[in-house]
Amino acid sequence: MKFKRVEELEGGESLAKPILLDIGTVLIYEDTILKREYIEKLIELGIEAVYVREEKESEKNPTIEEQVRQEYSNKVKELLEHHIHNNNGVIGKLQGVAQKIFDEVIEQEEVIDCVIEIHERSADIYEHSVSVCVLSVLTALKIGIAESVAKEIAVGSLLHDIGMRYIDTEFIDREISEMTSTQVAEYKKHPVYGYSAVEKEEWISEVAKSIILSHHECIDGSGFPLRTRNNEAIRQIVAVCDAFDSIICGIGTKQKKVHEAIEYIRYHSGTKYNKEVCETFLEFIILYPNGTKVILNDGRKATIIGQNRYLKERPVIKLMENEEIIDMMKVNTIFIEETL
Repeated sequence: MKFKRVEELEGGESLAKPILLDIGTVLIYEDTILKREYIEKLIELGIEAVYVREEKESEKNPTIEEQVRQEYSNKVKELLEHHIHNNNGVIGKLQGVAQKIFDEVIEQEEVIDCVIEIHERSADIYEHSVSVCVLSVLTALKIGIAESVAKEIAVGSLLHDIGMRYIDTEFIDREISEMTSTQVAEYKKHPVYGYSAVEKEEWISEVAKSIILSHHECIDGSGFPLRTRNNEAIRQIVAVCDAFDSIICGIGTKQKKVHEAIEYIRYHSGTKYNKEVCETFLEFIILYPNGTKVILNDGRKATIIGQNRYLKERPVIKLMENEEIIDMMKVNTIFIEETL
């Protein structure tokens, strides 16, 4: 990030921080690509300097979730593949991995105010577990949970799907409705298998153990394996993050788009999942990640190139037909109909 005088801007720079008017209204949002007319307006308003991304920053960089997932997924896989149900010496090392992931998240600048892009991807349970851990820690911190408890959430979320290793049912990119009754019964046992694997271990807290057992329980009693009415924020954090990441990865369901996963969480907020947790989670997930191809209500196709963090359904787009850049915050007749 670089503080640059407006008169030195050439156009095409990416705004690193939003530009605010004196009254607190956002004039231009973060990640907007500055065009010449924007620069002229800034000069006209007497704005002398702005924060822009340096050239290397303007390229698509991995988010904290992507960085951590890439760094730790293989380590989690290595440890779990050496783990034997009745020999937990190896699995205990995952507590250290969870601590490192927690530290990676907490060290991020302005972690409480950050928003992140998540892209749909095919993933195994190891990548999925690391991603859920990152999302759960972020949600816990944003919701105001104490760091000591957030660390326990990190451990429980990292291990939440350990029971998947004990079931003999295909669950990747497959809806539960496609399974036989026997397969469904086996699939729904994975929280119990996971809990049993760590139940007697003293190094893992009761909070983390309860997360492993209850991450599929819902506040209306429709979840599994115990069908309890789980509305406790600590356990619901992992339930929400797991449901979201499972949808975009295709774990226990058909793989879907990010905006479909967001709509799923939004639709079930207050019914299946704790409302406060859902609202906090949705505040920092970008609806249409940069690079997403979309179809507009007038039939034109565009690519998402920037975000308006305070109104995420109105991003900055580049039309495919002529590369015109449009900030949807400023054009209220254009809407995104669907993604490509």
